[in-house]
Amino acid sequence: MTAGPADALPIVPGCSHGLPRRAASRTVLLRVLAGTASSAAAARKLTRDLLGPGHPALDTAMLLISELVTNSVTHSRSGLPGGTVTVVVSTGSAGVLIQVRDDGGLTEPRCSRDAADGADRAEHGYGLLLVAALATTWGTSTTREGRLTWCRVVPQPPA
Repeated sequence: MTAGPADALPIVPGCSHGLPRRAASRTVLLRVLAGTASSAAAARKLTRDLLGPGHPALDTAMLLISELVTNSVTHSRSGLPGGTVTVVVSTGSAGVLIQVRDDGGLTEPRCSRDAADGADRAEHGYGLLLVAALATTWGTSTTREGRLTWCRVVPQPPA
């Protein structure tokens, strides 16, 4: 991981000790959502409300948080009855940081589309490929509490 400003590093949501103090130019949103398919739409709305309509990374951030929440609900224990996903969206000088913590699962997230999946899965399996293509950087780690998947979107200056 590269060094940078304090708001450039991913943080584990739901844990307040050891976090950097909130700077005036930094805005953070943290919500615990049900582990259901409708939480992707809720996460998009939260992101839209936080960033506002004029933010240069709004569309990308909304797409990526939707993909990460959908993956968490689909591929982790968060999708089981009573499961949750925790979303954190923060803005600052290092761009928009999106974090999704889920309840963990049996497999690690993978960023590949297996051609052997066949046509019946033509609409599925592209979430992390989108994240990798659109985010400036992204990663995932497993903790005692589950899995944290994050990405950063740095808006490009107008051409």
